[in-house]
Amino acid sequence: MRSTPKKGTRYRVAVIGTGMIATAGHIPAWKHLAEEAEIVAVADLQQERADLVARTEGIPRGYGDWRQMLAETEPDIVSVCTPNAHHREPAVAALQAGAHVLCEKPIATSLADATAMYDAARKAGRVLFVGQSSRFFEKSRAAKEIAASGRLGKVYFGETVAMRRRGIPTWGQFHMKRFSGGGPIYDLGVHTIDLLCWLMGNPKVVAVSSATWTMFGNREEGLLTSLAESGAPLGVLTPRQFHPREFDVEDMAAGLIRMEGGVSIIMKTSWAANIPQETSSMTILGSEGGLFMDPLTLVTNEGRYQANLLLQCPAERAVMFAGHWGETAHFIRVLKGEEELVVKEPEVLNVMATLDALYRSAAEGREVRIG
Repeated sequence: MRSTPKKGTRYRVAVIGTGMIATAGHIPAWKHLAEEAEIVAVADLQQERADLVARTEGIPRGYGDWRQMLAETEPDIVSVCTPNAHHREPAVAALQAGAHVLCEKPIATSLADATAMYDAARKAGRVLFVGQSSRFFEKSRAAKEIAASGRLGKVYFGETVAMRRRGIPTWGQFHMKRFSGGGPIYDLGVHTIDLLCWLMGNPKVVAVSSATWTMFGNREEGLLTSLAESGAPLGVLTPRQFHPREFDVEDMAAGLIRMEGGVSIIMKTSWAANIPQETSSMTILGSEGGLFMDPLTLVTNEGRYQANLLLQCPAERAVMFAGHWGETAHFIRVLKGEEELVVKEPEVLNVMATLDALYRSAAEGREVRIG
């Protein structure tokens, strides 16, 4: 689908939600595309927050009502940066108003909501793009090339780990189920599961067995921690007071994910755990080779010899949330008809079904079959 701006020569962008991911991720990324896009307004349920972000970022208008913003500014693109459980309503409204939508991950907190959002996009003839920003790093693109080349042979196993020692977000609403829908599964696990499934060729998930724990978030430990440890390295413009008594999501989860073709994935993720340091890793095993993400290494054989091939990727852009810069630039190229959308509906729904099953399996204490 080729799309041109409604007015002028640049795409008019509006942002719904003014939390950390908007001010540190989406807004800087859109501003970097100044020749092709302009942010015309931001909206937040709290008018004073919208006004502060608009004033701080040099954006023409802040709104306390996103519906009014959509009607008055007629944006070409809307970034939805609201809490997870509140993605569907503004995204669908923006699509119905004629805007393309970049929705922050996860797309929603249920497969049913995700499906409804894509149905709305089809009906409106607009593009719904879910911001799985981890796909837009140089290392991720290189890993995808290797995996797609066939050098791994038959892929049969993957493992992903995203564990923080003490990294509970204490500056927003991540820890409150009615806003976020869940804890690190939705915050971190959605990134790692999406990336791993994408690298493995998106096999369909058929069964999930998982467990979740809440061990730290609902009690006051009195530890000195930093915002950087909790995923906000640039700080937070409009922080919210954190209270452990409000914490009602998991702070760690682990699961076994079974996929079609005999493929399995092990997933571990946490905001808080008694580990020596923050740990992030990803592994793919195949019959002819293995792929390790950090550092990006192809493990294979050369004749009679075992070999580890260390890949040298181009340096990342020296900015925080570089993946968001990559995804917004990609979105513009998609709308101009220059590229095909990287994050596709069946992939997003496969991941969403997995997240649903992870929570259901943990709640019911049994394996959950999908479909």
